[in-house]
Amino acid sequence: MTDFIEKWKGSEGNERANYQSFLNDFCEFLGVEKSPPKGEGNNSYCFDRDVKIIAPSGAATTNFIDFYKEGCFVLETKQGSNSSNKGHGKRGTAAYRKEMKKAFGQALKYARFVEPKPPFLITCDIGDHFRVWQDFSESWLSANGNYGTYDSVPKIPFTDLKKPEVQDFFYKVFTDPQSLNPEKIAAQVTREVAADLAELSKTLEETASPQMVAHFLMCCIFTMFAEDVGLLKEHLFTEALRERWIPKPQDFKPQVEALWQAMNDGTSFGFHGQLLRFNGGLLTD
Repeated sequence: MTDFIEKWKGSEGNERANYQSFLNDFCEFLGVEKSPPKGEGNNSYCFDRDVKIIAPSGAATTNFIDFYKEGCFVLETKQGSNSSNKGHGKRGTAAYRKEMKKAFGQALKYARFVEPKPPFLITCDIGDHFRVWQDFSESWLSANGNYGTYDSVPKIPFTDLKKPEVQDFFYKVFTDPQSLNPEKIAAQVTREVAADLAELSKTLEETASPQMVAHFLMCCIFTMFAEDVGLLKEHLFTEALRERWIPKPQDFKPQVEALWQAMNDGTSFGFHGQLLRFNGGLLTD
């Protein structure tokens, strides 16, 4: 890991000479398959993937994607310099930024003419940083799809590749991009939460009626929702759970009842001052 980062972090100004060697090293670093040789029958994972661009006039031209994996990504490389205008310009200058935005524009253009639509667009300044845009929708709802604009995603500094979570992210981009699909993640989390709630409900029903248990769980879920949208300040409920009620479960019942009463009435609760009033009737019993 250290060898790869040390080898490339000082590199500058020679994109065309460096990009395939760099990306092969990157694949080895991630533990993913390197691109096989490009040739007849291999256009799905390769360097310089040819793509036919159709202009509004109907004229066709052939361009080349720096690095492509079908169903995963379109990746465009550039390489700036730290102390001169060599390559794609001195990093941090307007000219350099223009070149990096151009790389994003190229990736976006190519994505329109490959099937299926790639979930990830990646730009890379070799040895300096990556940017990654994602769009898991199948259609193009706007000129940029749902990828966003150049500035809508942050840089991922090259040295951040030392972090396990960054390595894991790129590994999934190469091998299992749908595992990063927010809708699928949300669905999985929903299933897991539903299973946990069902188990909790079953346990609580050993000492209370199903109606009482359902009402209690609804109050808990609503209170956490109120926190998430900023209606209940200072993460009052979850912090109290973590810091007070889990260590001292005997305090939970009287204190949570007092909290819900204060929320229902719009009165003060402890040191948190006056709460907003939630008068929909859920918290009255």
